[in-house]
Amino acid sequence: MMTLAIAGIGVCATGMANWAQARPILLSEAPPRLDPLPRLAPEILPPVERRRANATTRLAVSAATQAVEGMPPADVEQLATVFSSSDGDGEVLASMLAALAQPQVVLSPTLFHNSVFNAPSGYWSIGSRSSAASITVCAGTASFAAGLKEAQAQVRATGRAVLYVACDAPFPAALASFVRGALPFACALRLVPAVAASGGNHGCIDWSVRDRGTPAPEAPALELLDRFSGNAAADALPLLRCIATGRHARIALPWLDGTRLWLDYAP
Repeated sequence: MMTLAIAGIGVCATGMANWAQARPILLSEAPPRLDPLPRLAPEILPPVERRRANATTRLAVSAATQAVEGMPPADVEQLATVFSSSDGDGEVLASMLAALAQPQVVLSPTLFHNSVFNAPSGYWSIGSRSSAASITVCAGTASFAAGLKEAQAQVRATGRAVLYVACDAPFPAALASFVRGALPFACALRLVPAVAASGGNHGCIDWSVRDRGTPAPEAPALELLDRFSGNAAADALPLLRCIATGRHARIALPWLDGTRLWLDYAP
């Protein structure tokens, strides 16, 4: 396996609009105050697309924008991407089902445009003017680990940087029986081969083993995981805490069939 360096990072979630806000929360021993996110308007999107983009897309693009901060636009255009989501966009799904239930079915072009599972990836490609490869994956509760493994495989195959974005948002009341998590969360990691990493990075990651072992997360990480319970993208939180504290750790991520994938982190 290839060790990856984290060259850029982005976070956008309730109480943590960016990495600068998330880091002190992850370092704190006190329960965090999680204020709701304001309406996001990622400046990377053109005005028309900014109006059309739904909340889930704006959440994902906001995190992705942070992870490429400082990169030359020409390099961002060539940056391959991997997006992951456990449930897609519940608001769009509820709106489409409501429209289809009417005697006369009328779907707005914007609603239909936003209904595809890889809509956030498409908006990112428009905003970044990227023509690079992009893939969106879903693996239920294992979505964060699945997307991270896909990104690692792409970096290994190409020897080039990959932007990984994990995003999940709560479902609306109309689909309450399908609700998993009540808070939105998005995380973006710009991953490069460790041998090509330069100074100022956020540490390195590599996979170890898959088993049915039970992890023992630290209390502050557990506190946040409890608050973001049900949000698959928030499985990034133990890794983000390790990045914030800057120490070695082995992290267990939910995987398939009740197993876990263990991720080694080194600052």
